[in-house]
Amino acid sequence: MEIPKGEEGKLTLSIFNFMGRKMQEFRNIPSRIQLNLNEYHRGIYIYQIRNKRGQVIESGKFQVLK
Repeated sequence: MEIPKGEEGKLTLSIFNFMGRKMQEFRNIPSRIQLNLNEYHRGIYIYQIRNKRGQVIESGKFQVLK
């Protein structure tokens, strides 16, 4: 995903498990972020990136394999 110009440092990344429980939240994320997934169990997770107004500008899913 490419962060829109002027939005860097103003976005929030939320990660949810497949049951909808929020696992982590990162505020004021930079244009590039690296996540440590060691504490995550095997499964599918959903992410949302929100702007400062709370609107979802990107969402998707990823899978953790162990």
